[in-house]
Amino acid sequence: MNAKLVDVFSAERLSGNGLTIFPEAEGLSTAEMQALTREMRQFESIFVWREGDAFVARIFTLEEELDFAGHPLLGLAYYLHHAFGEGDLHEWRVRLDRRTVELTSAWRDGRFTATMAQGRPEFLKTLTNDEAGAILAALGLEFDGRRRYPAEVVSTGLPYLILPVSGGLERVVFRVADLSPLLEAHGAKFVYVLDVEHFEGRTWDNAGRIEDVATGSAAGPAAAYLHKHGLVQGSTLSIAQGRFTGRPSRIAVQLVIEGMQLADVRVSGEVVEVADITFAD
Repeated sequence: MNAKLVDVFSAERLSGNGLTIFPEAEGLSTAEMQALTREMRQFESIFVWREGDAFVARIFTLEEELDFAGHPLLGLAYYLHHAFGEGDLHEWRVRLDRRTVELTSAWRDGRFTATMAQGRPEFLKTLTNDEAGAILAALGLEFDGRRRYPAEVVSTGLPYLILPVSGGLERVVFRVADLSPLLEAHGAKFVYVLDVEHFEGRTWDNAGRIEDVATGSAAGPAAAYLHKHGLVQGSTLSIAQGRFTGRPSRIAVQLVIEGMQLADVRVSGEVVEVADITFAD
């Protein structure tokens, strides 16, 4: 079995968010995919195979399978372009369990960029001050009575609780063993602590053991949140992440406005190849 290791949201190797791509994975069981993901110790791995003219993919974290994720799909665009592309620009459709994702891949001036159309964001819930305060306390943060922006659950495929702060990202410390019950009460899968002044975010697994380097599935909801609250000038922005993991990353987002409505959120990142991996038989 072969696999490819890439770094996403960076043009430099050993930076950005690492990803293992397993091509021709149709013969693997769910248990085997989960075991291989744990073996590689990346935040997520992606498994892909062809069914006729279509590409099918499954995404795993160290703990579970996800219906949708950001950086694995952008990294997959690199593999698809490398394996099946013939020019500098390509479009791809990848079928997941619950949706089909449209990807664009491009080589320009020796740099590779992948883009994912995440679609129209859903604003699922606005938390009360008391509800937001409970989440803040679980992360070792204090509620600021002068807060101008509410905590909201937003999804472009994976529901994130966007928890706005004004600086102080370095103060986050998990005070609970598992954040899942608090998040599930609001229909959220993960929390994304977003500095609304500096456009920088942090997110973790719900036990707080592993911090994600750069999260494409959260960048879309975060950008939609910033747009909703009038914090974005223009239709493009950049979100920083990964500073606290020693792998600073940049996530580019384009907001597609139709009339007065936010119709689509397109998340982009550079991808660089790190290694080809061959597993022993």
